[in-house]
Amino acid sequence: MTAYIWDLDGTLLDSYAVIVKGAKAAAEEAGLHDTEDEVLKGVKGESVTAYLRNASAHAGIPFEQMKERYRFFAHSLDDKITLIDGAAETLERLRCEGAEHFVYTHRGASSRPILSRLGILDCFRDIVTAEMKFKPKPSGEGVKYLLEKYGLDPADTWYVGDRAVDMYCAKDAGVNALLYLEPDPVVTPTGVEDRIVRSLREI
Repeated sequence: MTAYIWDLDGTLLDSYAVIVKGAKAAAEEAGLHDTEDEVLKGVKGESVTAYLRNASAHAGIPFEQMKERYRFFAHSLDDKITLIDGAAETLERLRCEGAEHFVYTHRGASSRPILSRLGILDCFRDIVTAEMKFKPKPSGEGVKYLLEKYGLDPADTWYVGDRAVDMYCAKDAGVNALLYLEPDPVVTPTGVEDRIVRSLREI
């Protein structure tokens, strides 16, 4: 049985516009004035946490304060998040072919409500979020948890993501790495990918 473990933001969820607006608003409130392109490169090239840590250091405020303000601004826009083109039909097609779906994401408590609103929550056998406090990517700890809990075969398991950190996470967990490269990507392939697609429909 093939298993797909999915990242959410930028992979199944078209959410970077919301993430960037939230991070930019938090940074601006602290007196920083990065452009949206600069914020996008920071959050997607590395991670939201890394961008916020850097911004809080430059602004001279506690990281936790910056993170809470980001959450406030970003979560107020959660209803603007949509699905990546082809996400729902790809999940359903793969499920009809006998695959099982899981989620491993750095997103927290908002994950299930968003997936429910978008009509794909029932596609997943299990969803691992930041609430479970696993080591963050590139650690594969969260993926390993799913492998062990459900007896998944690493050789027939794919972690699907849109960033370099997702690919390194897959390799740390010993599963196949599938990179989704959106049109005009900020991210470049790492060289560790087992497969690269430009559309989810290619999976």
